[in-house]
Amino acid sequence: MTFLQKMFGAISPKYKADLVLREQEKLFKAIINALPDYLSEIKRQPVENNFWGFKKWSLHPDFKYVEITYPGENYIKFKKRGENSKISGLKIFSKRNNKFEEIEILLWDNLLWAIKIHNSNYEADEFDLSSIKNINLSQNHFEFPARKVDLFYDQLDNEIKQRLDYNNVFDTDFDGKTYYEFYDLEDGNYLAVDENLDVYSFVYAADPVIAKMKISFIDLLKEISNNQFNKELHLHERYKS
Repeated sequence: MTFLQKMFGAISPKYKADLVLREQEKLFKAIINALPDYLSEIKRQPVENNFWGFKKWSLHPDFKYVEITYPGENYIKFKKRGENSKISGLKIFSKRNNKFEEIEILLWDNLLWAIKIHNSNYEADEFDLSSIKNINLSQNHFEFPARKVDLFYDQLDNEIKQRLDYNNVFDTDFDGKTYYEFYDLEDGNYLAVDENLDVYSFVYAADPVIAKMKISFIDLLKEISNNQFNKELHLHERYKS
C-alpha cells in the first residue's frame, strides 16, 4: 500500500476497505495461480468466481476463511462433496521477514475454503508475488466436521441414495424447519424433503410458497429418473392454486 493510498484510506474507510480487498485478492490469486497444472480445477476457482476477502474463522483460528461466492452454476460445477484436503508445501518470499514462508490451503468439498500464511499479516505488499515455490507440494485428506446435509444423506436407504446426486442435495431452513433440496425447479424454486422424507414444493411466487406433495420420496425420484415428472405442469398447478 503506497503512502497516498494510506492517506486516502485514513480519510475514507470505504476506500480503505476496497483497497484491502483488492490487495488480498491480488495475493490470493498469485498463490493459487502458483499451484501446479494438475490442480487446474482449483486454480480456476478464483478466476471464475468472486473473492470477498480473508475473514476470521472460529473453526480453525490459525487459518483465514476465504470468502468466495459462486455465480450461476459454478457452485455445483466445482463442488465435490467429501473431497476434503489440505495442500501444503507452497512457499512465498516475505520481503518483511527476508525468507520464504509456508502456505497451507484447505479445500472443503473441493472448494477453496481457508488459507494460512505463516508469520504474515496477509497483506500483498509483504511479499514478492513473483517468488512462490511449489516444489515440495503435498495434498492430504483433512477432516472437517460433518454437515447437517451429510448426516441426513448418510441415513437414507440405498434405494434412495442410488437415485440422488449427492452433490446436488442442500439443506435449507424455512420458518424454523430444515428441509433438504434435491430437485431444481429453476428461478430459485425447488423440491425438498424434511427429516421424515415428506416431499414439499417450494415456489416463491406461489401462494402458499410451500406445499406438501401427495407422493412418496422414492416414487417421485423414480418419476424424475424415468423422465415422467413434468416440471412445467407442476409449476402451472402451483401458480394456479
